[in-house]
Amino acid sequence: MARKTLTFALFALLAITAHAQHFEWVKSYFGPDNNDGTPANEVLGSVMDSKGNVYILGQFIGSARWDDDTGILPFSAHRNRSAVIARFSPNGELAWHKELYCTYSDLDAWTIRMMGDTAIMVYVDIVYPFDYGYNYTNKLYYFDTLLTSAERFPEEPDSLHTTGIDGASAFFTMSLENGKVIEEHFLKQAYVKNDGTLLRSETSGLVETHGGIISFNLDNEGNVYLIRRTSDFVGHYDTIYSPSNGNIISAKLLIDGGESQLAVPLEPSFDVNYQIIKMSPHFDSVIASTYIFDSTWHYTFEDGMAIYLNSFDRDNNDNIYISLTRDQKMRNDPLLVKNSDSLYMRWISCMVRYSSDLTPTGIAQVTGSFTPDGHIGGGVHIFSTSYDYATNTLFLRGTSVREPQYSTLNYNGDTLNLMRNACWLRLDADNLNLISYGKARPGNQPSYHTYLNYDWPRANTGSLSVAGNRVFMQVKYLGGILFQGTETNNMRGMGLFIWDYEGHELAYIDYNTNSYYNKHRNIHLKDSSLWLIGTLAANADFGSIHINAANNSHAYIAHYTDTAFMSPYVHSEDPGEVNITLVEGGNAFVAYPNPFRQSVKIRVESGALKVENGVATAWLTDLTGRREQVRLTPDGPGQYSLDLTSRPQATYLLTLTTADGHQHTVRLLKQSDIFGQ
Repeated sequence: MARKTLTFALFALLAITAHAQHFEWVKSYFGPDNNDGTPANEVLGSVMDSKGNVYILGQFIGSARWDDDTGILPFSAHRNRSAVIARFSPNGELAWHKELYCTYSDLDAWTIRMMGDTAIMVYVDIVYPFDYGYNYTNKLYYFDTLLTSAERFPEEPDSLHTTGIDGASAFFTMSLENGKVIEEHFLKQAYVKNDGTLLRSETSGLVETHGGIISFNLDNEGNVYLIRRTSDFVGHYDTIYSPSNGNIISAKLLIDGGESQLAVPLEPSFDVNYQIIKMSPHFDSVIASTYIFDSTWHYTFEDGMAIYLNSFDRDNNDNIYISLTRDQKMRNDPLLVKNSDSLYMRWISCMVRYSSDLTPTGIAQVTGSFTPDGHIGGGVHIFSTSYDYATNTLFLRGTSVREPQYSTLNYNGDTLNLMRNACWLRLDADNLNLISYGKARPGNQPSYHTYLNYDWPRANTGSLSVAGNRVFMQVKYLGGILFQGTETNNMRGMGLFIWDYEGHELAYIDYNTNSYYNKHRNIHLKDSSLWLIGTLAANADFGSIHINAANNSHAYIAHYTDTAFMSPYVHSEDPGEVNITLVEGGNAFVAYPNPFRQSVKIRVESGALKVENGVATAWLTDLTGRREQVRLTPDGPGQYSLDLTSRPQATYLLTLTTADGHQHTVRLLKQSDIFGQ
């Protein structure tokens, strides 16, 4: 593995009198849980605008309430699954919230995306209002209106009309300011039989048989990307229709009741493949489509074949990243990525990268070995990706699965020291070569492990945020966390991990919660703040803020501030002393290497440090906010040293003042004598 050394300029900060590091607020909604006791109050996705407002898409059942005792719905005695969309301001104020629910059936929320910085788009599956008979009518609470008639929604073509439950995949474009619906589109899927007539499966919308997933994303031009699960086997009057049988020849997306019918090519394929569909803004045409895996592979569930979508991400260059998992018990039959000659899915999980025209441009996967019974012995389930523009690197977020007695893990020939870890891999974004990786280490017992919740069939289950040589990720653990030689021994817990880009542990914040059903979702990073989102199924502590979730699950948003996030963190492998250099122009300091064990070396190449009575001093601040003036020892022209051998292992802020009066703050990490333990 080629290890790349990072060098950052630490931009000048205002004078820091104390290091701010704490949870400022936690907001949540809560209510009844599912009948089997599993959490029903969840945030399934979130996005952030440029001003720091956070928009969530969540689900709940029954009489859910915000923690300020405001009801999510004016009436909600039902126990059906419902959806909530809400906006929180940067200071935690609930600006607005909108709800969707059906009185007869569950309503499934799926994905939320930001449209530039002007609106949000939300995807949910809804069931229309209808007369079910027996004097019972399904009602739909549609944002601010209770509907009892299907007249509000466009009808499908007469040839596809069916009685009873009916619905669609609904895409709502909503105002950032007040949640008002700006544009709405309702999509259904039909098939074209070989005689030219239309056929629709009995499931609504685009979610086909076997509980498939549809996720979507948006590019810079406003084009919409859908991922369709291609379980194209339709039972109708004792006849099975499928591309493989030759009695259906294509699919059609019916937009807004069939006002437009957009053709989508079908291929005979194994069960289950996925198809990416690129649509123009406003869902008025299909620009391109492709299957992910080559259709020459024909597998069925009876053959032990199953593929699941984990995430669908995009960067600002309009590259898209799709992460998938296959059945771990499969034999090692490689699956060829369609429209490529050399990209294969060989193991239990992979990330496939596409350009905006749906051309595959790369694949990333961690390989394992085989157990004596022929099953795959290890790999990494890849659950999401994140791109760092400052370093042109791509991060893969996942969970390692490894049977240590049988397998080793490697990435393109680089052996990875991973075993039952929540982890991330950092890749060169151009060639996808491995640069570094990090892991949340479990406790010392063989059965202990750390992991990322993966709730099939929900897509986009969580994320990581990266910036300024820091990696932020929420993790769960079973049996304990081992962080810098100290073990946390809760049976089941969850917390926030912070690494540098080389995988060194910088900080771990435990939530002091203990439940198998806790779930972490998204992380958003802006300036000096993190927004942490997930679900609690047990009491938790976010610093001094206690959340009582013992009786009902809580969907939470926690706001964490650390002023050190504002300055990039510099690190290298050398555990000795750190050299702090004032670079040309006197505008910034560079600390390298960092962490250190004993002493700090300071070299001023341009300008000079402020000296009073022949003595240069600096301010040293620890993470408790304790601030102390320390004397720097001259070591020659423009050179100083600071002995911190007796100081405890911790993170410090060192503030230096130059002769012109400007202050520069450098974050330093003091390690123990045994580096990395």
